[in-house]
Amino acid sequence: MSRVLLTLAAGVCLSAPSLAQSYGSVPPRIGVGFDVASAVLDQDLIPDFPSIGIRGRVALPVNADVSVAASIGIGAHVFDDRSDARYVVNPQAEVIVTLPRSEGRSVRYAMGGFGGYVPIGDGGGGPSVHLGYGWAIPLQETSVFAEVNPALLIGEDTVVPVIAGRLGVIF
Repeated sequence: MSRVLLTLAAGVCLSAPSLAQSYGSVPPRIGVGFDVASAVLDQDLIPDFPSIGIRGRVALPVNADVSVAASIGIGAHVFDDRSDARYVVNPQAEVIVTLPRSEGRSVRYAMGGFGGYVPIGDGGGGPSVHLGYGWAIPLQETSVFAEVNPALLIGEDTVVPVIAGRLGVIF
């Protein structure tokens, strides 16, 4: 399963530059941030306490409103204790749509795509689909962002809702 996810993510990343060429020479946007995620229901696929981690994303503009992106997060479920910590890798491929501006400087966006939840050294996990909503506040050359990204983690026997909150900087 992880090979399939990596292959799909690589396909998005490799095909995106040709899509982005139609929008001119706009450089890719790189974002880094902190991530907190937790299962909404108590399941064996994911611990019932939150993970804290970091995430990086590369977004390639297709036009002024749409970007394709690939991201990867690494999180740790460490709130029980260090000896029982579970680590997880969470790759995602997504489409980001910039919403019309309202009053003020912030930019709102919606995103959706697919990914995976891959525990390191443990069983469980599986593919995921997600839809999210975010806010970016432009500064001078960077932006600060906050987003909520709920997902459905698809296991062999069950589907688990997961909610993630993220804060970071876009370069």
